[in-house]
Amino acid sequence: MEPTPNYLDQALFPNGIPRDDLSIQRTMELYKLMVSSSENLVARRQAVNTFFLTINSAILTTGGLLISNQTSMELRSIGIIVLGITGAILSLAWKSLIRSFGQLNKGKFAVINRIEQIFPAAIYIAEWKALDEGRDPRKYRSFSSREVWAPWTFFAIYCLCTTIALLGTFRGNRVF
Repeated sequence: MEPTPNYLDQALFPNGIPRDDLSIQRTMELYKLMVSSSENLVARRQAVNTFFLTINSAILTTGGLLISNQTSMELRSIGIIVLGITGAILSLAWKSLIRSFGQLNKGKFAVINRIEQIFPAAIYIAEWKALDEGRDPRKYRSFSSREVWAPWTFFAIYCLCTTIALLGTFRGNRVF
């Protein structure tokens, strides 16, 4: 049973749904390309996460060194504020990229799943059904939903450190 044509079918199959063997074979090659593209997207996503973890580690290390330095309180506070604001901005950018990667992969799987509907077997559709289509968190939770915890945690740390540094600077108290 094929679904009724929709906007995805119109974009994916501009000349109509493939029915002859040659068209289905060509569609299979495109399907393989799309699956490979999805796998490459996951690899890029992991590289981006590694990059942001490294940058955040460097910022926090720099902050720790700055705090332990024997410079004036004002200079340390300004340094912490600058690092905190920079880290917060980077954390928000990281979260945004995670969201974009998730959206891209969701779109890729919409195409992959639609193409599978013209094949004799639909393994990704079957896998999604086995996971209750994501409705039951005991069976499946998206990686993106937990992946954003890292940038939000760093964001909270940066906001807290910046706030403490600002309060200490304005009150003239020794904070760090």
